[in-house]
Amino acid sequence: MKNKLFTLLRVLISFTLIVLLIWFLRDKIPAMIDTIKTADMGLLSIGFFIFLFALIIIAFRLIRVISVQTIYLNAKESMYLTFIGYFFNNFLPTSFGGDAVKAYYAGKKSNNKAGAFSGVFMDRVLAMLPFTLIPALAVTFMANKIDNKGLIIIVYLLFLGCLVFLWLLLHKETAKYLAYILEPFKTSLWYEKIKNGYAYLNIYRKHKLVMLQSFILSVLAQTCSIVSTYFFARAIGIDYVGIEVFFVVVPIVWVMTLIPSLNGLGVREGGFVYLLRSYMPEEKAFAISIMVLASLAIFGVIGGIIYSFQKHIFTFKEEELE
Repeated sequence: MKNKLFTLLRVLISFTLIVLLIWFLRDKIPAMIDTIKTADMGLLSIGFFIFLFALIIIAFRLIRVISVQTIYLNAKESMYLTFIGYFFNNFLPTSFGGDAVKAYYAGKKSNNKAGAFSGVFMDRVLAMLPFTLIPALAVTFMANKIDNKGLIIIVYLLFLGCLVFLWLLLHKETAKYLAYILEPFKTSLWYEKIKNGYAYLNIYRKHKLVMLQSFILSVLAQTCSIVSTYFFARAIGIDYVGIEVFFVVVPIVWVMTLIPSLNGLGVREGGFVYLLRSYMPEEKAFAISIMVLASLAIFGVIGGIIYSFQKHIFTFKEEELE
């Protein structure tokens, strides 16, 4: 019953936000459609393939992060899981939904479900650091160009929150001071699951090289997604907005997609329009969000095809134990 209610909630959020966005921009929808129709296909293609390259980087990051849990994926398997994750993001809550599927299939392959879920979770945590670091650095150097000062505060708070969360995961001595929060729930079944899950995550403190490599890969992947969006903007004639603006806006929009919704639908589009409207016409910002959505849809279709024909490679076989 709870799952059905949560599904209904995220559908309602996405539907409401899309309807509101279309309503507020109803007079600009024709201009937005014309903008997309007349876009430079060469620049659009460059943006798409840069976005695709970001996915390849993410796949290699997963290989490194999950290896700490003694789960070893080859490049093909990791790429498959990455695309399958994008496919399931369209059906499961927020952009975390696909991560659960990736962890499930990695766990079946290795017969190490707890390690798989912990590895995929840490992969996302390490991805979040540059998601917040990049805009924090960007606003530091271009604060005088940002009219919305509240946005600057939000960026710094997100970065600080990410640092604190990562510190608690890796430093048991500090985290134990917050253990009292869980004391009232010691008799609950999920108390032990949280405790065991923390133990799996805490081992990353001994793998500093893996974390450094994963952080670098995350920065590269995030940079690719930003540059990709910048090319989408250039494709529709936005050549008067510096790329530094996208280094602030794009990561924040991706963080916003963690709000319960259908793979960020509505949240992402509204985020782009709201954050970019100070720099370009709203129909242009909406057009950029549609191009990003179309790219994600293509990745999801590829993931669906892989899931239909290749998911057997993650089915655990008894002879693999021997």
